[in-house]
Amino acid sequence: MTRIDQVTTPQVHTHGDVAPEATAYAVQKLQAALHHAPAPVLRSWLTLDAAAPGDRVEAHVDVNGVGVHVHAVGETLQEATDAMQERLRSRLRRIRRRPTQGPRPRANAAGPSGRHEPDGDADGPAPTGPPASGNR
Repeated sequence: MTRIDQVTTPQVHTHGDVAPEATAYAVQKLQAALHHAPAPVLRSWLTLDAAAPGDRVEAHVDVNGVGVHVHAVGETLQEATDAMQERLRSRLRRIRRRPTQGPRPRANAAGPSGRHEPDGDADGPAPTGPPASGNR
């Protein structure tokens, strides 16, 4: 197992009446999960929402350019935080097992000739006049 020791402190957002203890617990659980990241964690965000129906916890993590988002809802913020941690650990294990899967870089717009080719028919320029009308 790879252990990354450089875990960033997450940016924390709260909605509703969230106790400081619940925030500290969520940060601790997020950081514990991030120690299992397969690559450096560049940035992380944590949202605790006690104003929504059911307490909700969301985590957004940038693992060396790969975005990971998990959320969980529970009867309490602690329950939602525990579920978020398990989901995040699972997602990080999946990234570690299958590093070639996930977001792919944007495809180059250049065609086989190395030049940018317009969408549609590459045999000639696209028509520029008004569209042909059907029945009037």
